[in-house]
Amino acid sequence: MKPTNEHHEQPMQAGAPTPPLSPHLMAVWGAFLHEGLMLNSKNGGRASAILESWGQGCVELIMAVCDFIPDIWKQVQPYWYGPQDFPGVFEYEVVSIFGEQLGNYILKYEGDLPSRAEAEQMIAALVVPLFSQGGMSVQEGDPAIPTERLMNLHQCFREQLNQMAGRKE
Repeated sequence: MKPTNEHHEQPMQAGAPTPPLSPHLMAVWGAFLHEGLMLNSKNGGRASAILESWGQGCVELIMAVCDFIPDIWKQVQPYWYGPQDFPGVFEYEVVSIFGEQLGNYILKYEGDLPSRAEAEQMIAALVVPLFSQGGMSVQEGDPAIPTERLMNLHQCFREQLNQMAGRKE
């Protein structure tokens, strides 16, 4: 389901720069990366094993893993702005699974994270099939990608935060 935003009805003009990733969405993706990386119902000792292999602190690991969020954003942007709804839940089907893959990589390669190029390949291997399911396609170099989807999502996050703030008072 695509969120609606009655306050932003006009897409950006062709050639206009696309907006940066919302800090709210960045936080959500960081949480889903953490979920995939550290939480595994089949392996309760996964988090300890990853941290031991990593050899630094948990905060440092999460910060390092979150450095891949702009790479996720870069690869999903053409689809994000598409007119169709997502064929699944992006956070579960891409971000969390990518976090799990990063954890597996750390365990396999004695505490190392993948290179940027390897991470980009891992992300693409998740993003492209997800959007292929829904029949979505992206035309390379399309200058008229609308930004309404991002604006709608940003507005929904702000509304939810305002509602939560209202409940706390």
